Amino acid sequence: MKSCMSRVRAPGALRSSFRVTLSMVVGCAVLAGCAKATLPQAEPTSFDDIVATAIQEAEAGGASEAQLALLSQAQVDGEISLETARAATRAGVECITAAGSYALYSEEARGSGLVIPGFSYASDTPEQQAIGEGCENNENFWVVAVYAMQPSSRAVNDAYLEQQVPIVRSCLAGEGYTVPSDATTLEVLNQAADVLSDTKGALNCLYEARIDGF
Repeated sequence: MKSCMSRVRAPGALRSSFRVTLSMVVGCAVLAGCAKATLPQAEPTSFDDIVATAIQEAEAGGASEAQLALLSQAQVDGEISLETARAATRAGVECITAAGSYALYSEEARGSGLVIPGFSYASDTPEQQAIGEGCENNENFWVVAVYAMQPSSRAVNDAYLEQQVPIVRSCLAGEGYTVPSDATTLEVLNQAADVLSDTKGALNCLYEARIDGF
């Protein structure tokens, strides 16, 4: 079983749909909860660029007309709302159920307060896994990816990181690490990630600060 959502209980092995990435924003850090590890920070990207790339990838990846329509509407609206992301994700669950498999809708609430819709699906057999992955691609993957990486969502996450970074500084200093006083938020977080790696997980100041990705 491979799932970010160990709290979910359902028949058979479950695979989580929380795998939100786009080629130009790899490292969106939505996979919080799978492991207390840090994903690389993507360079700032405009919403227009994000959604245009998502549409290109969605078309190449076999997304449904419904998902493409939501992405096209986002170009007009300038954002994807949480409710739109939820609706697309529920469509993915319905797709899996209609195909004769099992899925359970849920949501990932990050420390910043950002809510990411997702679902877990049965993956006992190759057929079930194919159904889950296919329905996710068809109905919701790119919509949720854009929602998670749009400027408003990133602003929520960035504000949270600024709020929590003093805890990371204190944690590192308390363990004898020198943190330059002029280090930026990202530099402090990267230092904490390096320490996490160097100590093989023994010292996780990001976890102490409830930071699940940046």
